[in-house]
Amino acid sequence: MFDFLQYEFIQHAIIIGIALALSASLLSPFLVLNQQAMIADGLAHVSFAGVILGIILSNEPLFIAVPFVMAASLFIKYLSTKRTINGDAAIGLVSAVSFAIGLILVKKGQGFNISIESMLVGNIFTATNTELILSIVVTCLIGAFILFNYRALLLMTYDENYAKFSKVKTVMLGYILSGLTAFFIVISVRTIGTLLISALVIFPSIISSQWTKSFKNTLFIGIVSSFVIVIAGIFIAHPLEIPVGSTIVILYAILLLIMLLIKTILRR
Repeated sequence: MFDFLQYEFIQHAIIIGIALALSASLLSPFLVLNQQAMIADGLAHVSFAGVILGIILSNEPLFIAVPFVMAASLFIKYLSTKRTINGDAAIGLVSAVSFAIGLILVKKGQGFNISIESMLVGNIFTATNTELILSIVVTCLIGAFILFNYRALLLMTYDENYAKFSKVKTVMLGYILSGLTAFFIVISVRTIGTLLISALVIFPSIISSQWTKSFKNTLFIGIVSSFVIVIAGIFIAHPLEIPVGSTIVILYAILLLIMLLIKTILRR
């Protein structure tokens, strides 16, 4: 029944899936509760241009895409921090311009062949060794960052003014969180898809919040649910020959609906 597990590309897909699920669930509460969830969607559009540019300029697209998207992320953070442009507006402007640039590069680029559909929906089964390594690296970086700055990030999430009063370096931590989010998004675009990344970040916290108000429990439930959903998505998508990213999002939605239904029944 599980003979396909012997194939190396399936093993790589599972490892990458677990790494990205862990990264997304760790980032989720800090972004969602801070009303920054749509930064994932915006940076996914930026990543589209970054990856296309990387394909044109390098044999390893991620070496171009990662710094490109991280720079865009820090620029968005700068605009919103300085109040130059509203945060959501900054995300919308930068992502729209970047996506437009990506489409032009695809149309005018020569010497490479790329499917726009593959960029939009992703394909975790064609992940490269570089993507495998970087997915593990970004998970370790995000995990270490949250572990060593947990209390400060918690204060920032619930009351940024109090965090500043408590001498938390909110600006620096905000920039680092933005950079790590960008790093995660770039790796995810090629595997999960440009159109579906935001769901991977949003669902863990939304699902967790249905059952707990504790921040630690939110993290824990998010990690467990993400792990189960991503692995199930890979196992379902491969034999059915359907996109893994789409399958994962649908499974998340089904789980959320079930939890909402159970919650409604228990309240009666």
